[in-house]
Amino acid sequence: MSLLTVEDLFVEYRHGARRVPAVRHVSFSLKEGECLGVAGESGSGKSTLALALLKLLPDSASLSAQRLDFDGRSVLDLAPRELRALRGGEVGFVFQDPFSALNPVLTVGDQVDEVLEWHRGGRNRQRVLDLFAQVRLPDPGDLYGAYPHQLSGGQRQRVCLAMAIASNPKLLIADEPTTALDVTVQREILNLLDDLRRDVKTQVPHPPLRGTFPQEGKENKEFPSPLGRGQGEGLAQFRRNMKMALILVTHNVGLLSERSDRLAVMYAGEIVEIGPTATVLSRPAHPYTQGLLKSLPRLSGTDRRLPALPGQPPDPKELPSGCPFRVRCPSSFERCVVHSPALRPVLDGTVQAACHLFGDFP
Repeated sequence: MSLLTVEDLFVEYRHGARRVPAVRHVSFSLKEGECLGVAGESGSGKSTLALALLKLLPDSASLSAQRLDFDGRSVLDLAPRELRALRGGEVGFVFQDPFSALNPVLTVGDQVDEVLEWHRGGRNRQRVLDLFAQVRLPDPGDLYGAYPHQLSGGQRQRVCLAMAIASNPKLLIADEPTTALDVTVQREILNLLDDLRRDVKTQVPHPPLRGTFPQEGKENKEFPSPLGRGQGEGLAQFRRNMKMALILVTHNVGLLSERSDRLAVMYAGEIVEIGPTATVLSRPAHPYTQGLLKSLPRLSGTDRRLPALPGQPPDPKELPSGCPFRVRCPSSFERCVVHSPALRPVLDGTVQAACHLFGDFP
């Protein structure tokens, strides 16, 4: 049974007298221990989708779905008390900006202790110190009494991670967790997320496992792995023994190539392609996914000008008719102007793409 099931999820925002769609027709499932990467340009609906899974949307938003089930329960039908228990208890959430996510007038130790008080029945200073050590914060005893402004950006994000895993959640949602961090700290945070997925299945923290896993699957000549060979092989098989699932939201496809089991690519509020990460990256089906991968810089090969996708993503208030990508698509044809494509199995059936190029028409 899937840990998370989403079917036909919609999110709209009020804009004056109008309703503006931000997420449309989104469907996917997530198994225990699985990592789903969600990628796309800014404004594609990634963060709105992440917030919608826990009903964390602002009052100006409306949410609907045929199904939004977590661990056999409908999130849409949960009472406010049950929803509060789910957030931070069974599902952890890491926000984009750790500085705004933390309370500036409380010490970081007190803030993690509050999570334990709410979800574990009482404060536990030693457990907080163990969590700080688990997320590799230096001098946990000293940092317990520190305020957010006294920490670096990377340290604040590690505190947020400690809060998110304090209750040993079944699912961790990380929404752009490396935004505004330098490249070195980004890598450390992402490696930490990988290690935490292995550790969080136990009640008592233990030293994180380490390892380098080369990229899975064969490299395609036209769409080579963004990170090259020798990064993350066997990762999906290794993660089958994991307990904590992860949804990792980012605009950086390269970061997901060695970390996610499956990859969902979003455009204009819709998932336009979803499937095993190795397959999507080596044999992208949707023209948008192909354009994203072609525009990535390579660490090897001859110098060349990177091709860029023409135009800009559409304004949600003025979405084009038919396929939302047709204005920028080099392969669009008449049907794209009239009909909006639905996700359908393509290639070997393990990948789904929303594109008329794979349709059978009379």
